[in-house]
Amino acid sequence: MKELDLYLRAKHDISNQLQLLSIYCELEDYSKVQSLIENWSDKLQREQQFIQLAWPQFVETVIHYKLTTDFKFDFQIETKGSGVNDAELSGHFIDWLEKAAGQQIIITIKEETERYHFIFSMDGTATDYYIGK
Repeated sequence: MKELDLYLRAKHDISNQLQLLSIYCELEDYSKVQSLIENWSDKLQREQQFIQLAWPQFVETVIHYKLTTDFKFDFQIETKGSGVNDAELSGHFIDWLEKAAGQQIIITIKEETERYHFIFSMDGTATDYYIGK
């Protein structure tokens, strides 16, 4: 996907959200305005946690797919990571994504005593991967 296409897609998504805000304001439905703003804020915080992980290749791979595909991504991050096995982790994600079918992707990362637990979910169907510390 070209940069202009990426830009136009992002602009369109933001425009849609602003239209929703405008409609809720016109209807004086301020609880929905507040809810929409809280949802945006929460999603941005989850994405920021993901971007700050210590696996730069994995993060870049996921962001590439987030920007260039129609999948909807969300993140549940409970660690900062170690950066160990970055290339292996990226490979697991690419292999999983090529076999998966659906629209909504949730990436969950948990830190356990001896390893990291990665859960890649597509429309509720989860696949687990483990990376040692």
